[in-house]
Amino acid sequence: MRFPTPIDSRELAHRANDGVEVTLYWSKTEDRLFVTVSDARSGDAFELPAERHNALEIFEHPYAQAAFLGIGYCADRCTPTKRVHA
Repeated sequence: MRFPTPIDSRELAHRANDGVEVTLYWSKTEDRLFVTVSDARSGDAFELPAERHNALEIFEHPYAQAAFLGIGYCADRCTPTKRVHA
């Protein structure tokens, strides 16, 4: 799954490994940073807000940040007991 990104977004960093893609973006119009994560094998995908002071940390550890924020990232195959909770 790929996320639609604002038309003016600039990719600041990208990494991919074993089907997981992590991208750090900056939206000029919205003046915001965000990280997208997609797992081609499982279908899991999520987006995380980032700030200037923590953008690289979120980029490097997006699953930990998702857990901290309580953002579930499982595709349809997950049951509520398997979802991430903060």
